[in-house]
Amino acid sequence: MKFLIDRNELILSISTVEKFVPSKSTVSILSGIKFFACNNSLYLSATDLDMGIEYKIENTPEKLSVIEEGNIVIGSKILSEIVRRIPQGMVEFTRKENQVHISSGEFNMVLPCFNADDFPEISKMELFKTIRLKQRMFKDMIKQTVFARADDTTSRPQLTGILIDYKENVFNMVALDGFRIAWRYEELEEEESSDTGDFKIIVPGNTLLEITRIFSDDDETYFKLYAGKNRVEFVTENILISSRVLDGNFIDYKKVMEVEPKTTISISTEDLHSAVDRANILAREGNKNNLVKFNIEDNFIEVQTETELGSISDKVLCNIEGEELVIAFNARFFIDALRTISSPQIKMNFSGDMGPCIITPLETDNHKNFILPVKLRGDSI
Repeated sequence: MKFLIDRNELILSISTVEKFVPSKSTVSILSGIKFFACNNSLYLSATDLDMGIEYKIENTPEKLSVIEEGNIVIGSKILSEIVRRIPQGMVEFTRKENQVHISSGEFNMVLPCFNADDFPEISKMELFKTIRLKQRMFKDMIKQTVFARADDTTSRPQLTGILIDYKENVFNMVALDGFRIAWRYEELEEEESSDTGDFKIIVPGNTLLEITRIFSDDDETYFKLYAGKNRVEFVTENILISSRVLDGNFIDYKKVMEVEPKTTISISTEDLHSAVDRANILAREGNKNNLVKFNIEDNFIEVQTETELGSISDKVLCNIEGEELVIAFNARFFIDALRTISSPQIKMNFSGDMGPCIITPLETDNHKNFILPVKLRGDSI
């Protein structure tokens, strides 16, 4: 195998795939990046067996020249650090038996390599569902839900992932941890919709976080999602990301959201976020639940917290319909939800002092946050 590649293109491709290299593994070949040169293209691959990536570079005079086809696996850590220090220009890779020779100008390096035949396949799907989506929209949906997933200490591993639920031309994304739910949906255009029917899968949160790092912010750049029984793939023009899916089920999130409100308020997103954020400075230091109390009356929501370190009371103007209310929440849950809402105004529905709060942007209902309250003891925070 032999090829020439532009140093900047090499850095970009390695920095994209190296995040999929496991930091620790008992399988030594997984510490490397696979280089596969064929059909005038170069493919870089990495995997931790749960998720993997394949990055394609096409043969162009300014980026890549494939001289001899072949494949090789090179240790990621040293390679990544070295290429960032190589001068501008073309870098030559040549495989000689169990070594790879890398040169650029007067720079020469020899590294050991692995047998690429032992490297796991990235794409090994039995795919049966396909849907076409905008990359920017998908990234936004992830960011508006992923924070609500459970951490790795949960006894229900499926809750560390995000539910992707496609049904009747509506694309839903849902995350929950038992205390809160984040739900975002989009009604798709006909050319985006699946021609293979409805599907429902749970994708690991870490996989989707990597996608937010890689996908484009261009509103008109698309990708294809391929869903299978055990794996899912996300495919752009030059990148393929493959991931396992999680076993298990989610609660009926739509039914849970059907709450009859006793109190409804509309309020500035920024003003409420700022008030809760200020109160949380005390709440996070003084009690383990990050507890803040909302006193809702007289067209104000008063955000309160009191700990051994001090107390805060902060009034925010709002419009109230229904009953006055005193209720407490984990401040961090509110901050997480509010920072994902771009709308200047939100609507909050409360079903009583022990019922959930459901937050939606004022002008749309395709983004919902469900947060359970914390029980108050007497007059205490």
